[in-house]
Formats: sequence, C-alpha cells, structure tokens
Amino acid sequence: MIIMIFLSKNTFSEIYKNWIAIYFLVFNTFLLIGGRMHNEIRLSDECYYRYTAQDHHKSFSDWLHRKNSSHYSPLVPSYSQALLKLEVDKFKHGEQVTSGASTCNGKHNSFITPETPLRERALCKFEYIVNYNPKRLPSTLTEARCSCSRPSAKVIGKKVFECEPLRYSMRVLLFDNDCQSFYEGYETIALACIPVMQASASSNTDTDFMVPVKADIPT
Repeated sequence: MIIMIFLSKNTFSEIYKNWIAIYFLVFNTFLLIGGRMHNEIRLSDECYYRYTAQDHHKSFSDWLHRKNSSHYSPLVPSYSQALLKLEVDKFKHGEQVTSGASTCNGKHNSFITPETPLRERALCKFEYIVNYNPKRLPSTLTEARCSCSRPSAKVIGKKVFECEPLRYSMRVLLFDNDCQSFYEGYETIALACIPVMQASASSNTDTDFMVPVKADIPT
C-alpha cells in the first residue's frame, strides 16, 4: 500500500511537471505569434487610411513648406541651434548655414563629452548647406557637404581613408515652370560625411600601416 501511494505521488508529480511545461510552451508560443502579429505592418492600421476627412493634405503641405529665419527646412540636424539664421526671402542654393572648425588638418578637441555634437566629433569634417529649389515642395532642405577629401592625418595617420557623403533619396513634388502642375519625384541629399576605405587601398597602402605579427615556429 505504501509503495502504491509513493508511485501515485511520483505519477502526480510527473503529470504536474508536464502540465507546467506544456502551459509555458503554449504561453510562449502565443506571445511569439502575438508579437509577430503586433509588429506586422498593415496599411489598414495607419492613420492616413483611417482618417476620414481630407484636410490633412493641405495641413501637411503647409507645415512642410513653412519656414522662418531659424527654421527653414523640415530636415535639420538634431542640434538645430548650430544652424545660422537666414533671411527667408534671400535663400541661395549651396549657401553654408553652419560655422565651425572645418580645417582638414586642424587639431581635434581632446575633451569630448556625450553632449558634444557629432559634427565636432566626426573624423570627416563637414558643414551644412542649403539645398534650395523654388519649384520643389519642400523648397528648402539642409544637407551635409564634406569639407575635406580625407580625415585629418593627425587622427588616422595614414591616407587609407577618404571622406564621402552618405546620400539618401527623399520624396518631393516638382512643379513646372509656371507652377501650375506637378509630378512626384525624388531628391538625393547628403545627410552626413563619413570615412570610408579608399577603393585602391589594397594597391597603394603604405607598408607602415601594416602591423607585424610574430609567426609561431613550426614543430
């Protein structure tokens, strides 16, 4: 009798453990499926398709095009206070809108904090300029322009890197000469200037850049 009770307790314990395992398996599967469904992109969930009125088109275009002397572009760096103030009625395409240390071989600031703007910490110096087109909506954008062809030699030492703009394409509206019709187009702008390996680095790299590695003596 004692043996039967002992076996019954063991059996109950095994059943309980199996039930707990099945419960957690089903629960985790539900969370996994639910998470995938939650992260799945469905156009019907977007407010653009759910909003019944049509006034948002004009509101968005007005807001996108609105500008003043300090906020003249819908695309600005996160530290927009670095941008210079401009006269709204005197925009010039290619006009520089930042001022700072853009000397290619200048000494980098040795005291860097998390609050230091990326433009001041960047290996490739760059400035922001105005990309202006009166026949485009939005008419005014800010983009990056590389100040140097390569990072400072005082920082990287050898000339195996060069600076190139990181370009993105954004959707815009382009008007005809009379501003009476428009079509959907794309504008390619540079968001930053980044250091990249030279395409011919494998053939003209200085030998000083290589690090000697001591080989093991074969046995």
